Amino acid sequence: MKKALNTKNMVITALLIAFGIIIPTAFGFLRVILPPAFTATLTAHVPVFIAMFISPMSAIFTAIGTTIGFWFSGLDPVVVVRAASHIVFAVVGAYMVQKKFNILLTGVVTALLHAAFEALTVYVFLALGWTQGSGSFVSIAFYTTGIGTLIHHAIDYIIAIVLLKALSKTGAIKALPNWF
Repeated sequence: MKKALNTKNMVITALLIAFGIIIPTAFGFLRVILPPAFTATLTAHVPVFIAMFISPMSAIFTAIGTTIGFWFSGLDPVVVVRAASHIVFAVVGAYMVQKKFNILLTGVVTALLHAAFEALTVYVFLALGWTQGSGSFVSIAFYTTGIGTLIHHAIDYIIAIVLLKALSKTGAIKALPNWF
């Protein structure tokens, strides 16, 4: 059975993809860089988080859009691959939203996946010599990138939930799940 396309969700997804490209390219002044491989661009995850509350396909395409944005921004390839890893937490988060998991649990699960995959990406790049860093691979990858990602995820998730609350009141998206 073929599912009908929802034009409104397609347009919202296209706008989120556009924001996902614009934020890393035009808002570099919101970026914190901790060499060798950790960057945090404030609000960069917000389009992906909003897309999770629309559908899994919206989340996937928006995560691809943010990856393109980081690629266009000219950052190190490890940052681009870290952005590509967002597809994992975006899909899991979207399915959690579909299954009506609460907002807090969805945020915690996606934060842990997000941090784990970004840390793993940095570890692989360091181990293969594709990026250089001083210190142990484990401390750079798992402490700097992992903990930094958890903090960045939490900030962007809170911003996204505030925006989602406003969007749900306007009817642009469906009602949000419970907090707990």
